[in-house]
Amino acid sequence: MTTFDVFNGDADGICALLQLRLANPLESILVTGVKRDIRLLQRVDAVAGDRVNVLDVSLAQNRDDVLRLLDAGVELFYVDHHMAGEIPDHPGLDAIIDTAPDVCTSLLVDHYLSGRFTPWAVTAAFGDNLVTAAETIGRRAGLSQAQLERLRVLGTCVNYNGYGEAVNDLHVAPDALFR
Repeated sequence: MTTFDVFNGDADGICALLQLRLANPLESILVTGVKRDIRLLQRVDAVAGDRVNVLDVSLAQNRDDVLRLLDAGVELFYVDHHMAGEIPDHPGLDAIIDTAPDVCTSLLVDHYLSGRFTPWAVTAAFGDNLVTAAETIGRRAGLSQAQLERLRVLGTCVNYNGYGEAVNDLHVAPDALFR
């Protein structure tokens, strides 16, 4: 079985995957790109028995490839906060999708993991400019104002790193930044 980790190249996608891999360390094939590269599933050549984790990538924009992978017998774990359209009803799909305006993918992963790595979720929320949500969850987790400020700077920098037309335009490639 091969695991693919497909994630948006911004703070939210990177921090969501960091949380998952801290909870369950394993080697995977990383599929990512610049922040606006949202049709990432077309680059996944998974086969029956493989697992694909998709983080912070619109299901609506990847629907054909989601269906292609599910039809091939691939197991998908999909976490996102963007408009998804109709979510396929398939036993191979485990989807956590919440489009509320004060939610990002990393906050969804934080909830899924019962708050085990909240500072990463806070970092991502700051990167997605969800300042109130980041501060609220950070304070609830016991982070000091100084810690929150450091996470705000980190989230902002990681997020802005993802802007470019191509990965070569970025200061650090998202997969390298994740590692």
